Amino acid sequence: MTPKQLKTHKSLIVQVHTSPRYKNYYKDNREAYEELLYNAFGKRSSKALHVTELIQLVSYLNMQTDALPVFTPKHCTPSQAWKIMSLWEQKARDKSEQALLNFCKRIVKRECESTATLSVDEAKKVLIALQKLQ
Repeated sequence: MTPKQLKTHKSLIVQVHTSPRYKNYYKDNREAYEELLYNAFGKRSSKALHVTELIQLVSYLNMQTDALPVFTPKHCTPSQAWKIMSLWEQKARDKSEQALLNFCKRIVKRECESTATLSVDEAKKVLIALQKLQ
């Protein structure tokens, strides 16, 4: 980002954390705040948001708009799911699917019904973790 964009980004982060809705509810409830961000933007931290997303968030937290957009995650590609399964079969001691799902839960910090329900970014994280396994 350019210096001007960084300054705008920092300014919007400050506005998020000083907004009335954030102070009254989300300041003391971190899980609810992360869930709000994930449901709206697919990210768990306001620092990871782009400037346009931060503007929408500030507007919502300052009670200028009634709702945020709904984020629909893109599921991992079939090749990612295949690669996860093949790496798991090569490197894991317990090769069961339940063990793989527990591993995924530990990496992505949420329950997974199957590897196909992982988002593209979550699948990347799991693949990186699997490649680091000895």
